[in-house]
Amino acid sequence: MAKHNFLAFCHVLQSVYCRRFLIGKTHRIASVFLLSLLPLVASAEVLSLQQAVEKAVSQDDWLISSQQKENAIRALSQGMTALPDPKINVGLLNMPTDSFDFNQEAMTQFSVSVSQMFPAGDTLRLTGEKYAAQGDQMPLMRDNRRAMLAMEVSNLWLTAYSYEESIKLVKQNRTLFEQLHEVVESSYSSAYGRAKQQDLVRSELELIKLDHRLTQLRQAKENALKKLSQYILPAMAGQNKADQEITLKTTGEPIMVTPSNSRSSLSSNSLALAARLSQHPLVRIVDVQSNTAQIDKSIAEQKYKPEWGVTLGYGYRGDDLSGKDRADLASIAVSVSVPIFSSSRQDAQVKAASLQVESFLSEKQLVLNELMAKYRVLTSDITLLDQRIRLYQTKLLPSYRESAQAMLNAYTSNDGVFSDVVQARIATLNAHIELLNIRIERFKRLAELNYVMAQGEEVKLK
Repeated sequence: MAKHNFLAFCHVLQSVYCRRFLIGKTHRIASVFLLSLLPLVASAEVLSLQQAVEKAVSQDDWLISSQQKENAIRALSQGMTALPDPKINVGLLNMPTDSFDFNQEAMTQFSVSVSQMFPAGDTLRLTGEKYAAQGDQMPLMRDNRRAMLAMEVSNLWLTAYSYEESIKLVKQNRTLFEQLHEVVESSYSSAYGRAKQQDLVRSELELIKLDHRLTQLRQAKENALKKLSQYILPAMAGQNKADQEITLKTTGEPIMVTPSNSRSSLSSNSLALAARLSQHPLVRIVDVQSNTAQIDKSIAEQKYKPEWGVTLGYGYRGDDLSGKDRADLASIAVSVSVPIFSSSRQDAQVKAASLQVESFLSEKQLVLNELMAKYRVLTSDITLLDQRIRLYQTKLLPSYRESAQAMLNAYTSNDGVFSDVVQARIATLNAHIELLNIRIERFKRLAELNYVMAQGEEVKLK
């Protein structure tokens, strides 16, 4: 509302300048100044719940960093399957020290050799698979991050929404209190009025208290929007986040769509629930980690096998002292490691890797149990919140309204006291705000339920 008022003010003021300054620099300067203000006002973000979630996910720096890390890991996995670099040895062998004559002795030669080592068993292939498995974790971590962002942003948006709707309710009731205050004031001023001075003071006090309540709600709303801005508003060059604004798009009540599976059918079927929750990114991450641990175990077992090495050499010899050509020499050698003394070390590594695999199996069950427990708690909360909403709508709110009207009728007929009228109105206002908070709490529980039921797909909100 303030934004629209300011826009109207700018256009009106500009039209005034146009009429008064049809020529000259003043009109141009004023027009440029006023038009320059419009983009600043229009920079406010007007976001629905769905738009807030999509914007937070689309510009999350963590997701971008995760993709880059995955690319780095996968690039590294391709290099891990290559053989170690060969080694080249160049040497001068058996040089006589009495004369340092290369042709003096038949054993003297210039030697060049190439050595290549081959790791034990399938170590290279398994190492590449290990890094590839580590890369497989990153998409699942991003899925979990998206689901968590949707839940966190939804909670903040709904919190700000609850304060905004509470402000509307308080403003509506303040109008009623203003009308009531006018009636009391008129009755007090009239010669035949029955209103007492304490009624007038009480009505003024209630208006002040409502103003204070509005201030508190506005402060809480601004705090929630500031927290929401860290996910919504990117840091722009030359512009601080504090200078940007977020406006909630609150046309109608927010709608949050839960996963397609019926909550009642899943709650009654533990196997179906476990099968659905086993697709959660957190559970699948543990599966990938267990697979990585299994590869580590296989790598440790490969070290029982020997490492092989091949060396190819060529020796150049000079002519003898009589000038006769000497034959050059070629050599080949194969080396193999004998894992005799390292068997105890390998036994320990294989055992440790096996225990690590078992630990991930236990961790998967632990994560699955936590998700199942959270699912049951959330579905139970949603059911009870639905019951509370129906109770407020069908019984409590009508009773509060009837009580407030009865107190007002009794007071206007000189059969009641003003304090009862005020208390009944305040109680009715509090009941409306409490119903709003229950609805918001239900939406937040649905946001948490959507996270629990996440399967690597974006949460559907409207």
